[in-house]
Amino acid sequence: MKTTVVPAQITTVEDRIAGSFTFIQIVLLIIPLILSTAVYVAVPPHSGLSSVKVIVTVLLFSAFGALAIRIRGKLVLDWLVILLRFSFRPHIYVFTKSDITGREVEKIESIKATRKSHLKIKVERSAITPLSLGEQSKINILFDNPSLSYRFEMAKKGGIDVSLTSKKN
Repeated sequence: MKTTVVPAQITTVEDRIAGSFTFIQIVLLIIPLILSTAVYVAVPPHSGLSSVKVIVTVLLFSAFGALAIRIRGKLVLDWLVILLRFSFRPHIYVFTKSDITGREVEKIESIKATRKSHLKIKVERSAITPLSLGEQSKINILFDNPSLSYRFEMAKKGGIDVSLTSKKN
């Protein structure tokens, strides 16, 4: 028994329905027919011919006929959709350094006490979590306390070490 391999591009092949017209081209050519019939019946004189109806019908057929034309294997409608998507997409991207949405912000993870009444704060980078009012007031009390001195040092890998020591009189 003879076997054949079906190529992967079989899904991209468009079916030709009538001659060299695809389904989308036939739909694009039927839409002005339906719209022109609606204009012929709805616009006064009802079911009568007038110059306005002829102009609208010619414009509809020419516009949809132009959309059904193939250029380089694609419909003009497809090219128009690509062009509109590109034109409505943002073209200028602004980077603001003060914007905190995409940045890692440091938060206090744990506090460890050492022998010399020396506090060391371990800092881990994570997303921003706003401090509650109670936490803010505790931090303000620590920094406003005259008996404590604090020191900031740059750690490895971009971290920061905060040291609090008690001043001896």
